[in-house]
Amino acid sequence: MKKTIALLFASAGLVAVSYAQQPQLTKKEAGKILEKAWTAVKKSDTASFVKLWVLDDKQWPYHGGQKFEAKDVQTNFRDFRSYFDSALKGNLKLENVECDTIEHSDPHYDFAKYYIKASFSYSKSHSRGFGFYMDYVNKEWLIRFSPDYSDVTKGKK
Repeated sequence: MKKTIALLFASAGLVAVSYAQQPQLTKKEAGKILEKAWTAVKKSDTASFVKLWVLDDKQWPYHGGQKFEAKDVQTNFRDFRSYFDSALKGNLKLENVECDTIEHSDPHYDFAKYYIKASFSYSKSHSRGFGFYMDYVNKEWLIRFSPDYSDVTKGKK
């Protein structure tokens, strides 16, 4: 009995240590990931875009239990290019890179550890941005599920 309890505590200690040692995603690393995604979009490089995602057996939230697959990333790639067509034409650069930890309880966040985002300024009063939920899988940070998009207009109320 004492051996079982000792093994239980030793196992719990190992889990705690391994959890505590999980790498943190820095703002600098987040910027590199966002830049890789944007470069793939600018170059119409679907294959490089897909490589930024984790594709496993996790169910895609709010999509009837289906898995998120490469075809879904390719669909997002086309949507991404369409949504940011003006940024592509204007050769805009990424701005306002942010990297935040996930602290929500919602299916989108079950596997993600961080949320990263960046934006493009179209004018002083208008910007568009995108964000990714990041998960650490196989010793690298990968995007989990669909990107988020935002459109912000400041000024007139």
